[in-house]
Amino acid sequence: MSQLTKKIRSRIKEHSLSEYPSECCGIIVARDKKIDVIKCKNIAFDKSNFFEIGPVDYLRASKRGKIKAYYHSHIGDSINFSGADKEISQSHKLPLIMYSIKENKFSEYSPI
Repeated sequence: MSQLTKKIRSRIKEHSLSEYPSECCGIIVARDKKIDVIKCKNIAFDKSNFFEIGPVDYLRASKRGKIKAYYHSHIGDSINFSGADKEISQSHKLPLIMYSIKENKFSEYSPI
């Protein structure tokens, strides 16, 4: 993803570490040729294994620009996207970025 600049990676990593031991989540938006990270509250029941962006955060992000991607963190060993992760990406037709805290790596899933 061309929007995943060093600055964006840094902001996602910072957000991930600040929410640990819960998964963090957020939205990447574009407005006037600028890319921004919108931190969202994880409203999932099991925040250490799942993420869910609430409708209020989604609406807030959509008002700040065109939604380009979602992001979230993984706190355990897995650097792979789950079936639920892929389903979210495919249903919204948007890339999903994942930062693995344990592996200190980024991954991207793009829907077909």
